[in-house]
Amino acid sequence: MPYKTSKRVRTIYSVIASSNRLDILRILNSKGPLSYSELKTLAGFKSKKESGKFAYHLRKLVKQMLVTLNRSERRYNVTNLGRLILNLTRQIEEQSVIESGKIYVRTSKEMMEEFKPDKILQALVKEAGMPVDLAQKMTSEAEARLYKFQTSYLTAPLIREIVNALLIEHGYEEYRHKLTRIGLPIHDVTQMLKQSTRSDNGVSSLVTQTSKEVFSEYLLLNQLSRDVTDAHLSGDIHISNLGVWGLKPDTAFVNLSSLPVQGIKVKGKLLSSVKINKAENFSDSIANIVLLTTELSKEINIEIAYNNFIDYIINFIDNKASNSKDSLVQMFKMISQVVSDGTSPFVSLNLNVQKNSKIENKQLVKLYKLILESYEEYIQTIAIPKITLILPLIDSKNPELSKKLFTIIKKGGYIAINNDVKNNFSYTGINKSMIKNSAGGNIVLHAVSINLPRLAYESNKDDTYFRAKVNLILKTAISALSTRREIIDDMTGKGLLPLLNINTGIISSQKIPLIINFTGLDEAIDSLLGTKSTSKERGKLAGKIIDTAMEEITNSGKKLGEEFGLSSIVDDSAKRFTDIDIEKFGKARVINKSDSKEYQQSIILDLDEQEKINEVNTYVNKFKGGYSVYIDTTNSTIKNFQEITNKISQKIGFFKYHCKLKVCISCAYKNIHNTEKCSNCNSTSLQEYPVN
Repeated sequence: MPYKTSKRVRTIYSVIASSNRLDILRILNSKGPLSYSELKTLAGFKSKKESGKFAYHLRKLVKQMLVTLNRSERRYNVTNLGRLILNLTRQIEEQSVIESGKIYVRTSKEMMEEFKPDKILQALVKEAGMPVDLAQKMTSEAEARLYKFQTSYLTAPLIREIVNALLIEHGYEEYRHKLTRIGLPIHDVTQMLKQSTRSDNGVSSLVTQTSKEVFSEYLLLNQLSRDVTDAHLSGDIHISNLGVWGLKPDTAFVNLSSLPVQGIKVKGKLLSSVKINKAENFSDSIANIVLLTTELSKEINIEIAYNNFIDYIINFIDNKASNSKDSLVQMFKMISQVVSDGTSPFVSLNLNVQKNSKIENKQLVKLYKLILESYEEYIQTIAIPKITLILPLIDSKNPELSKKLFTIIKKGGYIAINNDVKNNFSYTGINKSMIKNSAGGNIVLHAVSINLPRLAYESNKDDTYFRAKVNLILKTAISALSTRREIIDDMTGKGLLPLLNINTGIISSQKIPLIINFTGLDEAIDSLLGTKSTSKERGKLAGKIIDTAMEEITNSGKKLGEEFGLSSIVDDSAKRFTDIDIEKFGKARVINKSDSKEYQQSIILDLDEQEKINEVNTYVNKFKGGYSVYIDTTNSTIKNFQEITNKISQKIGFFKYHCKLKVCISCAYKNIHNTEKCSNCNSTSLQEYPVN
């Protein structure tokens, strides 16, 4: 008995035989749900005369349950059966064009189109900038090669690969460079999907990582000059955070005292605009900082450094200490939540007060105590803090505050001391004060580091030759940061960094210092002088290297109209430089002095290293762009903590404290550094507490 098609199926076939009804299905599939009038307009039935025809087609689709009406919302949407019909229709269309014998291309819009060589010609001229006559020649050759393929259809990426291969064969590498398609191989995406299941941030982390990979390629292939890209890839320089380096600045110094009386409105779409209102009380002032952090975290890469925190809150502080403490703890927690993922900047609060401040010493001590107690409570609720504190040198007559500081450091708090009234440091160590006559807030561009040990290995213990090589590579780093300044200016001008574009006074994008980082100075000096050199010899050579480099970047800055500085701070270059150099020179040649087996960036001073302190003192202040010096308090008592703090502060204006700890991955408890099991839950899943 022959198979009979059911009446229902025959009816559906008759319904979709109309191109108008198929169009309605496609529109609802891509745009729906839609109201009657919206659907009618999109389907092309615009005149009143056509209203009856449209209603007829829509009724047919609804009757066969290909389209459904949500009566409460009065909106139409395609059903699962309707989507099935659309998929089958597309497959039939594709198969029919494939069997026609012509070459077809599956586009990124999931459509099959007939192959048109003119699109190759347009890409070569518009995207690659190739002369028309040469582009026509390459298009003809590409077309001939594509017609030889025995495939049912082509894809746009495959055509681009063939064209790029032809460009390489003919020696047109510059054009191929511009035509390259950026993205991720299927294998890499598969691996990322597998690893994301173990990520703290799940899908959010996966999406961020994917976008960073794309923008990294875009930066290296299109935005930076070839010599800068080559220097980065070879390991002579390192560009940190490639995925966002060309999108947003690294550090923002925010002047809280300059918050406008009328507040700030951050422009966006109507429903996403943010208004930071004038503070009327302590709760308002705290809320403003949280709101400001929320917006700035979208536009800043590494650190948001709030200056004049005490001068800002002093006018609103509640007389009831318990209420104020609760509010501060909540502020710390909310800010931490805002910047909780691995791609957000951390936040530092500078507790130094202005020279002309009228705050009495007694009141100031009370405020410090309140803030430190609030911070201590905060760090006990979080595995790794995202907020740091910068304080002036605590007077030895206030043993209670010194003891509180010591307790916080031992519990994993991040504390810095700035005893240098002339300079304004972020917690990372970036020095804002290299900008002359800049009282307000500023953004800073850095995140470019130079591999000093490599240059030393290649200099055969000749420090003159070494300094000449440093100056050469500085030119490349200067070029990178100059290009970046233009990119960030363009991003700001387009409104992609709305808060930075407002120029309210809390942050200015007019004066932007560009800072180049030195990685591995200690190892470079070891290579040049030998490990048995004296502290005096080492300090003298370090000073000479920095002076020569400063002269080079100062001269370049004058020519370019930019403010350049040098720094020695922590970034992600040390491990990469070390790994690349081990591969290049061999493990025996590469000098590693730190416990982490990578080149040093921060200077970590022990309690009994007076010679090292004197050595560092001879050159560290020459880093006008900033520096990172730590006091190791792992084995300290409160007594020698105070002693070493006072001793260091007489030599070095800005320093941080470091205490070796291990944090439990299972319960987030912080343990002493030499433990093997968590003291709180007995887990063996411990990791070293990061040095920030």
